Amino acid sequence: RWKTDDPNYIVDEAVKEHVRMIKEAKGIPGVNMSRWKEAHTVRHCALSLVGEPIMYPRINEFLADLHERDISTFLVTNGQHPKAIGDLIPVTQLYVSVDAPTPESLIAVDRPLFSDAWERLQQS
Repeated sequence: RWKTDDPNYIVDEAVKEHVRMIKEAKGIPGVNMSRWKEAHTVRHCALSLVGEPIMYPRINEFLADLHERDISTFLVTNGQHPKAIGDLIPVTQLYVSVDAPTPESLIAVDRPLFSDAWERLQQS
């Protein structure tokens, strides 16, 4: 198995980095100071774009930590792991990417790892 970071550590560090990056914007011409102050509070977290977020073995703990901090969650999945999707705790928004309208085009577009990719997508 993989070595994974603790979900609370990931959220803590992500929030710290967000605030650090926002602080760098102070003093930039045109920055509205009330919006700058407001931006210090993380409100949303998008889990997508790099890899398959539901493959993180502690995804539910991660999502729960975000929700405990009143951070909404937006999770994008490719639909290739229907059981993992079914095991997720509720997220604010769940998107299943449907990249193609037919089994043949799904294979051409996504080059899936699983021979039953179309069936997995339909189950999701």
